Amino acid sequence: MIPARHGSERLPGKPLLPIAGKPLIAHTIAAAQACSAIDQVLVATDHEEIKAAAEAWGAEAVMTPSDLPSGSDRIGAALRNRPGDIIVNLQGDEPETDPAHLLRCIEGLREDRQAAVSTLSSPLEEGELMDADCVKVVCDQDQRALYFSRGPLGADREDLRSWLAGNAGPVRSAASRHLGIYAYRRAALDDFLSQPPTALESLERLEQLRLLEHGLIIAVRPVEQAARGVDTEIDLARVRARLMGRTK
Repeated sequence: MIPARHGSERLPGKPLLPIAGKPLIAHTIAAAQACSAIDQVLVATDHEEIKAAAEAWGAEAVMTPSDLPSGSDRIGAALRNRPGDIIVNLQGDEPETDPAHLLRCIEGLREDRQAAVSTLSSPLEEGELMDADCVKVVCDQDQRALYFSRGPLGADREDLRSWLAGNAGPVRSAASRHLGIYAYRRAALDDFLSQPPTALESLERLEQLRLLEHGLIIAVRPVEQAARGVDTEIDLARVRARLMGRTK
């Protein structure tokens, strides 16, 4: 499932923006199509042009209301009365997604039979621990999520004290960067969408905390490098440069 909304605040019409000769959403669709474990690629959108683009590049597309509060709600609306045991949520603005990462996410549910959801993480890069736009995750010894946060999760106490005192040294952390790709067991997704937002979810603005607050297990599988999404004009320029380089 690829939720793709037209009304991005920073990049209106983002799924249709051209990158290396085709719309952004086409690159994301191609990544999903290249994953051997995915049987069907479905785009959930609120805009007829995105629907047409998705269908032109080989995906099925479903129209959903424009006023849905989240991508997960858009997926829920698109899946109504449709079959499927495992649902993969891939954000539409991640054109450089590695198909192997999608497979690794799905494998997380096969490896951990008690997990309701599987997701991915990658090593933190310099500066990301203190970046509120970078979501961090810490895990238990079975590689299950303990918590997700926008704050400096799992930070060394003395390093953090020094940083807060104005020193510029590095802050060591046991956290990893969370990647926003999910594989849900269908029952877990349906249950998640039926529950109202929880307290921690509302504070952190992180939907996955609703799962943890309801006691569900989230398996976290590490990958070496994160694909970067397109949120700003700078992101778009960088992705264009990288993908244009690959097509030459």
